[in-house]
Amino acid sequence: MQFYQMTGFMEGDPLPPDNSLALPHPDNAALFLDFDGTLVDIAQTPDGIAVPDTLPGLLCRAMERLQGRVALVSGRNIADIELFLPDFEGVVIGSHGAERRIDGVVSPVDDFDRDKIAILQRLVAEFAKLQPSFLVENKATGVVLHYRQAQELGALALHFMDTIAAAAEGFRLQPALCAYEIKPDTVGKDIALIDVAGRAPFAGATPFYVGDDLTDEPALAWAAEQGGTAIKIGDAESVTPHHLKDPAALRALLERWLAL
Repeated sequence: MQFYQMTGFMEGDPLPPDNSLALPHPDNAALFLDFDGTLVDIAQTPDGIAVPDTLPGLLCRAMERLQGRVALVSGRNIADIELFLPDFEGVVIGSHGAERRIDGVVSPVDDFDRDKIAILQRLVAEFAKLQPSFLVENKATGVVLHYRQAQELGALALHFMDTIAAAAEGFRLQPALCAYEIKPDTVGKDIALIDVAGRAPFAGATPFYVGDDLTDEPALAWAAEQGGTAIKIGDAESVTPHHLKDPAALRALLERWLAL
């Protein structure tokens, strides 16, 4: 069924109806969703997001309709996702794939160099003291420098983070929206998806992936390569030609899709 035929034109959405987008039927689909910027609007700080009142119920209906084939795929730690969505019982991929919650059990995907991570976190924290508008987010697998409140200093943040990432063997720089993250080479949302998609109850289902960030691009490409659906939130350039305006547009689309 075509996107326009199913949803119609969304009032207030400047993006035209996408008549080329076919969504898999819920009966044989696996739904993979980013969190920040995809299900909820981006905020000035990671703790500043507002979870819409309707979102927990929407995810619950998705879990029922897809018989458990729903996974959240986030750059956040799993503990953060659980704080914002305590009732979600599906799979959670956290820290860009470095940790996963499957059947309620949280586990890292690898034994990372904790001493090196601690050094990286200390270096970034010291650097951030030079500019109060920088925000440092420590993760179990690395560190993020946010510059959303100091966007004029984005080049400075990039130069510093790129320099120390290059000196940390086994780690790499991951650009994101108004942020730079240093994380292990072996971590990626697409890497985690390939593993999860091969497990029950996801195995054999058609992937339906939605994300908004640079970190989602490999996963969007993977979903399309598997013959599934890939949608980018916002109008930034992407490997997928299919876009929705914002999280509200996605939530409206999912409500209609789940009713099929």
